[in-house]
Amino acid sequence: MGQAIRGLSETPALKGAAPEPVGRWLARERRLRGLSLEDVSAATRIPRRSLERLEAGAFDSSPDGFSRGFVRAVADAIGLDPSEAQARLLGEAAPARRRRRIAPGRALAGLLLAVALAAVAASLAAWWSGRSAPPAAADAPPAPELRRRDFVRELATRQPGPPLPAPAPQP
Repeated sequence: MGQAIRGLSETPALKGAAPEPVGRWLARERRLRGLSLEDVSAATRIPRRSLERLEAGAFDSSPDGFSRGFVRAVADAIGLDPSEAQARLLGEAAPARRRRRIAPGRALAGLLLAVALAAVAASLAAWWSGRSAPPAAADAPPAPELRRRDFVRELATRQPGPPLPAPAPQP
């Protein structure tokens, strides 16, 4: 069935076994065809470092636009079906993107609970702020009067002193 070429097997993954990551699959297929990373880099204009990261699995679980474009371009450059390569990438990322659906009744109950908790928190805050308020003005001692010293006014109201000497004439 699958024969070994250059030490690599062509046999697809067995059912029940974990699927081969898309980066490793692309690296294996590239080596089977005798292509180097430089060849693929020249054909796709993707930097060699990005290709190395793709084959190492850095993009396997992120189906963003860059990784999909990289996978499609590399697959096309080495002679694979780009749609199949992209499907492999999206198949790997699917478990990470799954979200639990919440029943509408549960969502409404959660919303009502959140509103009730917010109302209780607001009433507790109002009660606490009334409890720790400063004493009323009638109970408090009068605040000391604070006055700033106005040096200019003091100079203006000061008694006149001895006259200043007249400036010397300039020759």
